[in-house]
Amino acid sequence: METPTSKQELLAEFGYLLKKIVEADFTTSPFKFILIKNFLSKEHFEQITTAEEIRRPKASTTENLIDDLQKTGYTVQMFPGCTTSVEEYLQAYKTKVWKVDKKLLEGFGLTLRLKEYKTSVVSRLVEFLNLPEFKTGLERKFNITKSTYVETAIQKYLHGYEISPHPDARLKAATYMLNINTDDSSENLEIHTHLLRFKKEKAYIYDFWKSNALIDRCWVPWDWCESELVTNVNNSIVIFAPSDATLHAVKLDYDHLNLQRTQVYGNLWYMEKTAKYATTYNDLSKDSIKRIQAYVTSMVH
Repeated sequence: METPTSKQELLAEFGYLLKKIVEADFTTSPFKFILIKNFLSKEHFEQITTAEEIRRPKASTTENLIDDLQKTGYTVQMFPGCTTSVEEYLQAYKTKVWKVDKKLLEGFGLTLRLKEYKTSVVSRLVEFLNLPEFKTGLERKFNITKSTYVETAIQKYLHGYEISPHPDARLKAATYMLNINTDDSSENLEIHTHLLRFKKEKAYIYDFWKSNALIDRCWVPWDWCESELVTNVNNSIVIFAPSDATLHAVKLDYDHLNLQRTQVYGNLWYMEKTAKYATTYNDLSKDSIKRIQAYVTSMVH
């Protein structure tokens, strides 16, 4: 039985990752974020992307793929843009009939989260990214002063997974996504996160969100936005603190039998929820937001 790794050993092995984050420059367009290429060392990246639970053999069918991933230690994860029903997913995948709001989405996917680690280095990486020291480093980098907790995991996402442009809910303090795909050919696939901005005619929504902290932010249609950057580089990590401007989105259209979009995915979550009112994109016309603002003001006062 393998000896558990101490916190000091994890910091010694992976502390260079936190140093890269601390020293990274911010990019400010289309919003404030950090993008670090070659995030993992060459040695760590090779070890992780060749690990048994990350690099799986080519599957003959989607059913076989899901079965293989579940036997390898993955479980179906409740996740935005996805179903938790394997049967529902397989039916939609086979028939190409996706029961979604067509104004927002074209389909939905299946997310599987790694729960059982077979390779020590994979387990150690996730353990390091869940340390209080890593959380504190992110809080300092992004000037997060309220109490948070950290949640990091490894996930695989199948064809159809889609989240339309959104800035993230106000409960999220920071988010980070590290590409650990098993082949660099993944960089040319339609599987990556887009960083976007509102088109000029929709830019008033920024001010609406900024002026109404009690109203949570929501998903909006793709055609309201313009994509400025696609985070497609393997072994790169994008990190940002969600704000009223942090529009990002993803739409997976690829053959997941050969390889699967694989990420280290993590968040810092605020301990207390501040937003009290939910909205949808249907509430974001100029006339609608005036009524919503009046209602919220009346409830507060």
